[in-house]
Amino acid sequence: MGSDQSLNEKNIQICERCTELLEDARALEEFIGRTNEQLLKSEMSNMELEQIFSSCVDPMLVVREDGIIVRANRQMLQHLNHSLNEVIGRHCSELLSAEECPLSRNKRETVQTDIELVNSKGETTSFIMTTSPLVTLDGSPGTLAQYKEITDRKQAERALAEAHETLKRIARIDGLTQIPNRRTFDETLNSKWQHLTRLQQPLSIILCDIDFFKKYNDSYGHQQGDNCLVRVAQALASAVPESGGLAARYGGEEFIFLLPETPLNDAIAIAETARQKVEQLTIEHRTSDICPIVTLSLGVSSVIPSADTSSLELIKAADAVLYTSKENGRNRVTAAE
Repeated sequence: MGSDQSLNEKNIQICERCTELLEDARALEEFIGRTNEQLLKSEMSNMELEQIFSSCVDPMLVVREDGIIVRANRQMLQHLNHSLNEVIGRHCSELLSAEECPLSRNKRETVQTDIELVNSKGETTSFIMTTSPLVTLDGSPGTLAQYKEITDRKQAERALAEAHETLKRIARIDGLTQIPNRRTFDETLNSKWQHLTRLQQPLSIILCDIDFFKKYNDSYGHQQGDNCLVRVAQALASAVPESGGLAARYGGEEFIFLLPETPLNDAIAIAETARQKVEQLTIEHRTSDICPIVTLSLGVSSVIPSADTSSLELIKAADAVLYTSKENGRNRVTAAE
């Protein structure tokens, strides 16, 4: 009787153990199923990422922290002009310039850098290189680099900048004579006045007028008058000393010199040079009351700028002695005392 009871207990234990094993087997089967499902999803995700990586129209590559290239898409291979086997496993410095290589970029965040590459033909290609940190397939830290070509955009930006500079230049140059205009003179005068006030250095002005220019226009016509203005302007510009200054068209047939750090005597000499240069053009002017060629009358003034004086007074002084030159027979230089 005792033996039968013991046998029954063992059978019960075996049944219970079988039940436990069966439950463990089911749990293991469910675990394996979930694992396989996750592996499948991961594999599909990797395949999807690989397709995206490969089909991207911009060159892309993945570089390990030690500089070894571990992945490169088709566009990158075309850019490098190498096959996949020739790229994977090589150090990026072997295939890329220092500017292109993403190793020196920030390893903690996404960074965009403008780069320009020049090929063997001297042609320049512009890119935005975007670098982002990632973990490579072997678990080591690395960098994903994407190179987006922006050559057309850069060329458009350069063209726009050049156009902007051209417009700025046009705004500062007299359209007819191609020397600085009155706006440029006024801006430069204000700047030099403040600068020379601090230095306590002289500033001189030469104001000049083509003699009997209205008669010249009436006699030869406005087209010939414009040609005369252009030739006179270029002669005056050539009289500006190499040390600095400018000659500008002040209005109509009137021109003005701005001569910073130039004392009165030196300004008088420059004015006389300008007068002679115009005279040496020998532009016919048969209706002039003083000479059969185009001549110039000039007035010179000079001052050491200060808080107690103004640039307007300097110009008025030059204008007054210009009037004196005209009163005394024209084709001469008169200086303010």
